[in-house]
Amino acid sequence: MTEQVPTVPHSDAIPKIHDPVATPNQPFFEPGTYVIQIPRDQIYRFPPPGNASVAQRQRNPHQKKHKSCCGRSCFWCCFIAIASGIAVAVTIVGLSFILLKPKDPEFQVQRFVVKNQQVSRHKYSYTNYDIRLNVHNSNRRSSILYQQGGAVSLSFRQQNVATGKFPTFHQGHKNSTDIGIVLKGTGVGLPKDVQNSLRNRKSKVPHSFSLKMNVPVKMKTSGLKTGRAEIVVTCDFTVQSLAQDTHILSQECQTNR
Repeated sequence: MTEQVPTVPHSDAIPKIHDPVATPNQPFFEPGTYVIQIPRDQIYRFPPPGNASVAQRQRNPHQKKHKSCCGRSCFWCCFIAIASGIAVAVTIVGLSFILLKPKDPEFQVQRFVVKNQQVSRHKYSYTNYDIRLNVHNSNRRSSILYQQGGAVSLSFRQQNVATGKFPTFHQGHKNSTDIGIVLKGTGVGLPKDVQNSLRNRKSKVPHSFSLKMNVPVKMKTSGLKTGRAEIVVTCDFTVQSLAQDTHILSQECQTNR
């Protein structure tokens, strides 16, 4: 039996294996694990751009919340600021008036004259009353504005006999002002003793009347104005007669709010 000798392939099909040869210009490294040491001052980092924003948020954790609050709650921030300002202003005004304590004006009857139109010997068609008052503002820093809508009424023996309007004017601090008021009779017949006093100019029979005034006012203190308030003035006075040159025998006036 003939022994077969294995066929040797062509030399071109067999890869050539060359042992690596270390040369002076190209060092040879064997397979394995190597540790490379680089000086610390030669290490450079190039982080992605997104890492910068992440690091900024980590350093300022409250910045985002603050911006979000102002951005979403701008209306409430403005509302709280305005409300606080109004509260402070009201407090200042209130304290100013409490500390300064503006006083109410003082009234005094200076003149009282009865004028009537005679229809017959014993009757009168209407009766007017001419009254002059002195109004004194004793406040050193407060002025008073007497506004429209003031009403005046005159009573005789608890019966309303005449009505009229209170004049409008501005009164400065530490000031006295004389004002005139004309009241028109309500048509109520006067008592006989009053009618006799009107016909007899020489009569010296005293008569007592009551004058009531409701006056809306505003006070201004150191540049600050109060709201609209109403003062009620009551003057009880007695005259010597109802003649033109009558004399005020006694009076008492009170002012309330």
